[in-house]
Amino acid sequence: MTYFTPCLTLCFLGNLKIYSVLRHNDRATELVNVLGHLHSSIEETDEGMVNEAKKWLLFLVSISNLTLMLFIMGATAFALAPIVITISHYYTTGEIKLVLPFIVWYPFDAFDIKIWPFIYLDQLWGAWVATFSVYGPDCFLFTCCTFIQIQFIKLQHDMEKIVKEGSKNREDSTTNTFKADLVEVVIKHRQLMRYVSGQFENMLKDYVYKALFLLTLFGFLFSCVELLEAITSKATLLHVMTSSLIICAAGFNLMVLKNLTQLVPFSSFLTFGFSQIFFLCYYGDNIMTSSMGVGDAIYNSRWYETGAAERKYLLIVLLRSHKPCRLTAFGFADINLRAYTRILSTSWSYFALLNQMYN
Repeated sequence: MTYFTPCLTLCFLGNLKIYSVLRHNDRATELVNVLGHLHSSIEETDEGMVNEAKKWLLFLVSISNLTLMLFIMGATAFALAPIVITISHYYTTGEIKLVLPFIVWYPFDAFDIKIWPFIYLDQLWGAWVATFSVYGPDCFLFTCCTFIQIQFIKLQHDMEKIVKEGSKNREDSTTNTFKADLVEVVIKHRQLMRYVSGQFENMLKDYVYKALFLLTLFGFLFSCVELLEAITSKATLLHVMTSSLIICAAGFNLMVLKNLTQLVPFSSFLTFGFSQIFFLCYYGDNIMTSSMGVGDAIYNSRWYETGAAERKYLLIVLLRSHKPCRLTAFGFADINLRAYTRILSTSWSYFALLNQMYN
């Protein structure tokens, strides 16, 4: 049971992830276009922002390559294990014992020498399809989270510079000038808004007349994250639920199995289970912390050089930033590093129970 649980779980997870992306293909395309347009709007003269964006993009590439390497190692280990077992058994006993990578029931003799090569290649193809069915959507999620985080960092940068140095002593430091600066910040980030519903549109107009533009800016950013969640939340829920099973089953197999050719594939599965859910929770945590960082940016700005009306606008945004932008597992749980610790705790509980039953 524990032998095929990780493989079966990975197949279901990959199917749901691919289905979610294809089901919301129009939203995914729209999100990619919006984030690409926003990223291209970063001015090259702003060296600090350019370097910050490069840092996170290089980290994204490293994470993607590491995840791909883990997938390839696991799939390759499962592919080579039957050949190694067959060769070792032949040199030991002189008999040819055909083995397949996965335990699958067929209505015919799959170990017939005439059929076995085709079944072997079919299982290898299925393994690669399942592997990249998980890898592709996960890379899409990590990429979108990275670009959204960069936009939050850019927003923090703009918020810190919203009040010009020495504006307190300038004659043109009026409420209208401050509102104009707010309008400029919002225009830079407005493309993050996917669609404006009727209720939000009325709110936006009201804020325009009152010059509370920064509060509507959070709506743009939150809408972009909600769009990403609409695409991935159901698959994320299954990922969170099955990660404990993958980690538990793979760890139990490593403890029980004695054959080295069988230990290597499940060691890759265990590493995959730990790393994949960690990166998912890590990027979800980055979205939360970067959105809350907007409040810190307001606090670090020259808000004390503005008037009472301007401080009221900044205070509203500061209070709004206390409610973080977040990704969830279909609304059941927030995706952050706390969720990762709970998953590890659940995995250990399952492992201890399974080990006790086995003994």
